[in-house]
Amino acid sequence: MEINKMINKMSLDEKIGQMIMAGFSSVTANYCGYDEHIDILITKYKIGNISLFARNIGSIEEITKLNETIQKTMIEHIGIPAIIGTDQEGGMVTQVREGAVFFPGNMAVAAANIEGSTLKEGEIVGQGLRALGINLNIAPVLDVNTNPKNPIIGVRSYGDDPEKVAKLGVDFIKGIQSRGVIATAKHFPGHGDTEIDTHVDIPTVPYDRERLERVEFYPFRKAVENGVDAIMTAHIHFSAIDDEKIPATLSYNILTKLLRNDMGFKGIIMTDCMEMNAISKNFGIEKGSVMAIKAGADMIEISHHLDVQIRSVEAIKEAVLNGEIPEERINESVRRILEIKKKYGLFENPYPNLSKAKEVLNCKEYIEFARQVSEKSVTLIRDRNKLIPLNVADKKIVSISPEPKMFMGGIWEDVRKKYTLCEALRKEFGGKSIIIPFNPESGRTKEIVEECEKADLVIIGVSNLNSNPGQLELVNKISHLGKDVIVILLRDPYDVLLLEGISTCVCVYEHTPLAIESVIKVLKGEVKCEGVLPVKIEI
Repeated sequence: MEINKMINKMSLDEKIGQMIMAGFSSVTANYCGYDEHIDILITKYKIGNISLFARNIGSIEEITKLNETIQKTMIEHIGIPAIIGTDQEGGMVTQVREGAVFFPGNMAVAAANIEGSTLKEGEIVGQGLRALGINLNIAPVLDVNTNPKNPIIGVRSYGDDPEKVAKLGVDFIKGIQSRGVIATAKHFPGHGDTEIDTHVDIPTVPYDRERLERVEFYPFRKAVENGVDAIMTAHIHFSAIDDEKIPATLSYNILTKLLRNDMGFKGIIMTDCMEMNAISKNFGIEKGSVMAIKAGADMIEISHHLDVQIRSVEAIKEAVLNGEIPEERINESVRRILEIKKKYGLFENPYPNLSKAKEVLNCKEYIEFARQVSEKSVTLIRDRNKLIPLNVADKKIVSISPEPKMFMGGIWEDVRKKYTLCEALRKEFGGKSIIIPFNPESGRTKEIVEECEKADLVIIGVSNLNSNPGQLELVNKISHLGKDVIVILLRDPYDVLLLEGISTCVCVYEHTPLAIESVIKVLKGEVKCEGVLPVKIEI
């Protein structure tokens, strides 16, 4: 059916439903993750798009069954297939993990410095997601990370060079969209130079328009020029564009005047999750949802709570009925959303393909390529005492690290023991392993230092030292013992700025199984340390 005719036949509830992307609450699979929460959203409130998180995702069989059920329910009750999205950035923001080709995160990919790597990565990721029934990837991150204290972007960025970020991001977009999956450039207009996490509050980017054009906006302009079909907004205030402290997600000046009119973007403008404190604390989720639509957003993401999702849908409907939002404004967004669904073939076949998913996600060639990228990403920042490769003969080794932690909170349970760095080092090189909290207290630090006094070599993995001073204190105390010490940076390379007294420092950019396997090969001398720092650091 022609899109305009379809819109004319839709009820207001169905139109508003197309403008919502909702998450749902299943943690343990009820019916392959399909529970009453999502059933209410679709059957009663006509919600037209779904966002999947790690809490919803199990085995390949479970994901495909879930997505098949979602699409059948959508078509039965609404008559329109769903956009089903997830955050498959790579590295520590990877929702589909079990049995899947696992790619490093953006900064690691940039450090590997392999020509054409993100184009191929996009093609591989796109094939896998589409076969699973996921037709939108909330990636790539196009933020230019210029702030060493950025608490939420960091290694999710390709680096601090706008041109390199644009090149790698555009290649990923081309690759993934060529395989039938919508790419989402985020977080517009740029989250790379902030010191406040939008999950907590509203950051302000204070720069003038010239600087914004040169750094923050540049990768997004390139993405628009190269046909990206979705862009996600940031809950960040840009003082050069809005005098009032209003985040980009709610800003007409940014979404309509800048992105639509100036940059010429014709695809879907999605919001970041409206339940984040930058919106919920300062505006309220329901009011914020209305404001976002008035500003120019097409799709409102509400990731977690059913009651909030319902109230937001009702608030949008009330705003239309009382004339605050013209229905034609709703129609504009619905038209864009339906056109994208048509472009990506969802009306013909929105369903997953289990056999194809298994074939792609278990492809040895693809797995080997991801491993090659990971190995080439390992970066030797300094090695004054020439400790790498290791000579462990007759040495007492103590290995220390926190457990793996996902960027969006929580210990990464399915890899927490087997691929915790210190446990992997103990299994490979012997000695003692010590798992530490992210912020060890002084009593625990004293115990660990006493244990290290008996060692010849201490290998310690650290993560995000700016936010975890207990780890930094532990490293400093160990460094004063006069032992050989190797520090492995499990997240931001900027941590090296706090480690002047450490002779040997290696960055792997993430605490994932692939990164741990790669750094062990480097320590053994099986792989050369070839990574190139994607950010400028005065070492």
